[in-house]
Parts: sequence; C-alpha cells; structure tokens
Amino acid sequence: MAKKIIPGINLKAERELTVEITKEDIENEIENVAKIYRKRAKIKGFRPGRAPLELVKATFKDEILEDARSEALKKKIWNELEARKEEPVSEIKIVDIKEEDDKLIAVFSYEAIPTFLFPNLTEIKVEKKIKRVSDIDVEEEVDKMRKRLAKYIPVQREAEEGDYIIADYEERINGKTVKRNKNILVHLSWGEMKPEVFEKFKGTRKGDTVTFADFIETENGERAKIEFIYRIKEVAEEKLPEIDDEFAKRLGFENVNEMYEKIRQNLEEKYERESEDKLEWQIIDEIYNRIQFELPQSMVENKLEFLKRSMGVKEFPEHMKDSMENLARDLVKREIILMRFAESEGLIPTEEEIEKEIGKRAQEYHMDKEKYRKELEKRGTLENIVEYLKIEKAMETLKNLVKLEVIFE
Repeated sequence: MAKKIIPGINLKAERELTVEITKEDIENEIENVAKIYRKRAKIKGFRPGRAPLELVKATFKDEILEDARSEALKKKIWNELEARKEEPVSEIKIVDIKEEDDKLIAVFSYEAIPTFLFPNLTEIKVEKKIKRVSDIDVEEEVDKMRKRLAKYIPVQREAEEGDYIIADYEERINGKTVKRNKNILVHLSWGEMKPEVFEKFKGTRKGDTVTFADFIETENGERAKIEFIYRIKEVAEEKLPEIDDEFAKRLGFENVNEMYEKIRQNLEEKYERESEDKLEWQIIDEIYNRIQFELPQSMVENKLEFLKRSMGVKEFPEHMKDSMENLARDLVKREIILMRFAESEGLIPTEEEIEKEIGKRAQEYHMDKEKYRKELEKRGTLENIVEYLKIEKAMETLKNLVKLEVIFE
C-alpha cells in the first residue's frame, strides 16, 4: 500500500500564528461595528436604532475602535487557519501584540490535531490471540452463578475458615462516622484476606465487634485516625444450589444442557471481543510508534473530564490518577489515528449504513426509528453517527491491511 499524505504535515500539536492588520482593515470593520452599536445604543433624544451613525461613532469612538480591531483580527485569524486547513482544538490565546509601521502585529498560540504520513501498513505485523473455551472455564462460570444464588445458613459457633460473616459496617475518621453499610458479607478466607485481618475475624461469634484502626493523611495534609468497625450479626455457612434443571430455570434456561451450551457460547463471544479489542490497540500502538506525533493536551484534558463524568466523580482517587491519565492519552491517540486514516482514505459511510446504525440505536433506546432520527436532527447530533461510522470503517480497513497472525491459546 502506498503511503498516504495529508496536506500540511505537522507532527506538533502546539501551533503559533502571526497576523497583521492595517488601518484600512480596521476602518473596513468600523462601519459594521458602528451599525451594531446603533441598534442597542441609548443616546439622549433618540430611540435605539434611530441615532445618526456619525453620532454613534463619535459617542462610542474608543469602544467601536477596539471592537473593530478585534473583528479585523478574528477575520485574519480564521482566513489564515482556513489557508492552513487547520481547526483549533483548544482556545486561541494571544501571546504578543505590537504596533509597527502603521500595522498591528499579533501572535497567537493554539493546539491543532497533528497531520502526518501513514507508514506502509502491509509491513506491520500483529497477532490476534484467541483463547479457547475450556470445560474448566465453563465450570467456573457455573460456580459464579451458584454463588449468586447461594443461601447463608446461620451457625451457633465460632467463625472458621470458609465461613461467611454477616455484619453491619461503620467507618470513622477522628471519631466521626463517614460511612455505614448494613448486612455486608465477609468471606473468612486465608487466601483472600491479609493474615492479620483473618486472625481478627477467626473465632468471632454473633454479637462480637471487630475493629481495625490506622492513620491517614487528610486533604488538608493533617494526620487523622481512621477506624473500620464490623458488628457481627451472624456467622454463617454458604449453601450452594444443586446443578439441576431447576437451578438452570432460575437462571432463565430451559434445562442444564442449554445452560452449559449458552455459557460456552457466551464465553466464546467474550473471548472473541477481548481478542479483537487487544488486536485493535496493538495496531494503534504499532502505527503510533512509527509516527510519534504530539498529543494535544486540550484533547487529553477533555477526555479526562469525559472519563470523570462516566465514572460519576469530580476527581479521580490518588491511586487512579496516573492510570486514568494514560487511558485518556491512549484514547486521544486512537481517535487521531483513526480520524486521520479515514480522511486519507476518503472513508465515508453509505446511507444504508447510517440508516442501519440509526435503527440499531433507536432499538436500544426503545424508540421509533423516525422519531429517533428527528430527535438527532433537532439536536444537531446526526453528524456524530456519521463520524462514529467513519472511525469504525477506518479500524476495519486497518485490520484488513496489516499482516495478521491468528494464534489459538
């Protein structure tokens, strides 16, 4: 495959733009700005919009001049960006402005999506590792289902290895309760617990209280005592349901045979999705490593905000910050590569593909297809579906171009 070129190759995200405006440029804008001022200006003796234009110019001379200069700069900026075929993905910030020889020279900075050469994709080698579904995998899924339907039978004795403890939980910081949960389930397991935690719970009975204490640093940088309190309501043994047709029916299957068949099928589909996902990221990484373009920080920050909203948090916990930053960067990297590839290949979804996707989404939202389409048009988000399909086409095309080796594990 021949290398594709996107005009104006620039691997950098940060850009600088210098524009010049003359007195003539400003004067050309003064007339239009003055007319806008006249519409809303309050001048004694005249109703809004009725004052003579020259009087408006004289009354608001400084304001009109400043706005005219801003308008002239804006036009120059957008004309230059159009000539560069660039669309800023960040705020355009002024870096410097000065007057020189009856000209106003302004320097601006902004971020744009990098443009680049694509490597020879047929030289990229990737592996698609597909995990085979084993009988053990299926049995593990059945065990998970049994645990979901398990019953916990109270016993009148001390807690032993393998028991379950039903407790009310309380968390305190400096003696103040910050969290409560009722009837939580604690599995008394040496393999799942820290040794000191296991020993605290082992031998307890109904009515006992188990407390753990530690010290933490608060947001203000102060040292605080934190306590985890478990008030034991029951010590119980787990009783798992038998694997029979009745058990299968409780899970929505006709019988045990169908249950095993469906579980195997679901696992095969799951492993296929996982292998496809890993393959796609492998392709993205291989391409990026050959190009090494700069990621626009504004896009990374926007993606981080999106991830916070998705998780329903204002800020990520400290231990998650680095991993979420890396995820945001990876998502931006993927978005840019697929977007640029779709552009370079001229990948555009057909009307049939767009209609199919609209129908699919309408079904997910339990809406009539035409009503859903009208809602998209009303909100101006129909183009989002087109862009999504472009990205999907780009990924599928890339998968067909690289050298792929399928490995069954």
